[in-house]
Amino acid sequence: MKPSLSIRSYTRTMCMHAHDYYQLVLPLNGHIDISLNTFSGCVGVGEGICIAPGAIHGFTADEQAKFIVADLPSVPGNIAGGTLFADGSLPADGSDPAKGAPIFQISTPMQAFLAYVEVQLTHHITDDENDAMLSLFSALLAQQQRGVATDKRIIPVLSCIHQDVAYPHTITSLAKIACVGATQFKKRFIAATGMGLREYLINVRMEKARALLSNTDMPIIAVAVNVGYDDVSAFTRRFKHHVGMPPTHFKRR
Repeated sequence: MKPSLSIRSYTRTMCMHAHDYYQLVLPLNGHIDISLNTFSGCVGVGEGICIAPGAIHGFTADEQAKFIVADLPSVPGNIAGGTLFADGSLPADGSDPAKGAPIFQISTPMQAFLAYVEVQLTHHITDDENDAMLSLFSALLAQQQRGVATDKRIIPVLSCIHQDVAYPHTITSLAKIACVGATQFKKRFIAATGMGLREYLINVRMEKARALLSNTDMPIIAVAVNVGYDDVSAFTRRFKHHVGMPPTHFKRR
């Protein structure tokens, strides 16, 4: 089979099937509830799940949630070999807990790349662009960490951020979503993402801006607003500092 990436949404109605290839499900926002013979739980932003060929699985999700789905003939050993249970997951059907859950943690660079993939897939791309996208996806996939997934209190926080990157998210508002105090939230967020909230928001916003500039005809001022900047000059300064080049360098011609 030929590898492919696609954007998908699901429904609240439980569906069950199997396929003869690997399938990775990586949330863009929201979460998906998945049941396998070795795992039953939810997979949210900041983590992904690898469904092996022939594995019967059931799944359900809110219709508004979006996911990048990768259909692949093979996957790196660090993904196929995920053997630890995710925090908060339960073995299904009395299965052996030692078999564990086929989930893996999504790094910040991979999460930023998924935002880029989302923009790419909503516009026409050439075969060469698609091949380059799949090549980079494969390279990033080999760097992901298997095993214990993202802190379950931080998963809805990441989903909230990625659902609306332009919103002025604060530690106070996001700590409420995580149901923890501000100090505990900061510790948990850094542990889950490797950086503080401010740095994470800048990364997410600038990578989305780069994807929009490179792959759409959206004016720079509209891109700025789309990632939370009313002042295009402030956006330009931040973008150049983060990326190393001004927005005009990436503007699609």
